[in-house]
Amino acid sequence: MKLHYSHNSPYARRVRLAVRVAGLEVEEVDASPLMRDNHPLLQKGPGGKVPALETDAGTFICETLVITGHLNQLAPGKLLPVDPSAMEAALELEGIGSLLLDSLFACSHEKRRDANEQSPGLIAKETERSARCYDVLDARLAGKAAELNLGTIAVIAALGYADWRHAENDWRRGHESLSKWFDAMMQIPDVAATHPKF
Repeated sequence: MKLHYSHNSPYARRVRLAVRVAGLEVEEVDASPLMRDNHPLLQKGPGGKVPALETDAGTFICETLVITGHLNQLAPGKLLPVDPSAMEAALELEGIGSLLLDSLFACSHEKRRDANEQSPGLIAKETERSARCYDVLDARLAGKAAELNLGTIAVIAALGYADWRHAENDWRRGHESLSKWFDAMMQIPDVAATHPKF
């Protein structure tokens, strides 16, 4: 299998971490830079974005949640806990991490538009949504062990993206438990190795 990625994509980071945790043999192909009309990814699918997983059979799978779901099927018990209640807790975290990342991503793109084209309402809405996510994650992850599953991977990718694109928001302020948890997760070699290069 081949995983098309770019190093600073938080969505691709989720898949890169999932591959490592699952212990699967996947070739990583750096697809940067992406914004080209003739990008090779456009010959494989309509999105032209990362992450994208090319299977050994030649199937081209896009979208992070679809790819991680597929990886979970290939490596049962590696990416989600087997215990039903623990699995639900991991899925809850994955949902919150996904929500936070999408919110941060939307806000980042809006802020990079020309000032006269930006929507202050959208920025305020997504900033408030992100703040709610930080609050919930701070409570959910307080005192939790540093372990990797699809839920914690989603949160790691979102917080790493927050450090990179939204440093001015200082998500750590008032979220000491979440900050401590994230710092512990960053000590895991695969997590550190996939961190964005600011």
